[in-house]
Amino acid sequence: MGPNTIVLIRDLIAFTAPWRSLFNRSAPVEMSVVGVHVLSMLVAGGLAIAHDRGTLRAGRWTAAIRGHHFAELHAVHRTVVVALAICMLSGVALFAADLKTFLVSVPFWIKMALIAMLLGNALLMTSAEGALRVDSGGGAAVAWSRIRASSIVSVLLWGSIVLVSIVLSLSK
Repeated sequence: MGPNTIVLIRDLIAFTAPWRSLFNRSAPVEMSVVGVHVLSMLVAGGLAIAHDRGTLRAGRWTAAIRGHHFAELHAVHRTVVVALAICMLSGVALFAADLKTFLVSVPFWIKMALIAMLLGNALLMTSAEGALRVDSGGGAAVAWSRIRASSIVSVLLWGSIVLVSIVLSLSK
């Protein structure tokens, strides 16, 4: 690390000191932030995995049932995005409460990489959904194939994020 990085870290630690003090001295604050973080992860991941499961089964459904599932998949993404945003905000609060630990934590940075991959996968799925909305012919089969592949990746990423979160919580 260069001198500028060290100064930046020192300044970040000083900037977050009041929050760290409140967080560490108030059990209700700590429980609230951790609770919001876990609950929002449960909602986002649970809804995503449930709909991913449906997407993986959709190949055996009639076109009408697949169309209904597609509409539900599109609708649930808003809730997943809101829950994920809440999870990220509470995650920032947890990070700010213990910068010294998280800045050098390998599980923390693995979790951040997994979340980045999850967001990238969501963009790919959204793109495939857009293609499906536009094309109901031969391109629809390709789009459904891409959506199914994204669903598999989504389930794997959500499971990995939960496992790394557990490691992270036990390594503090």
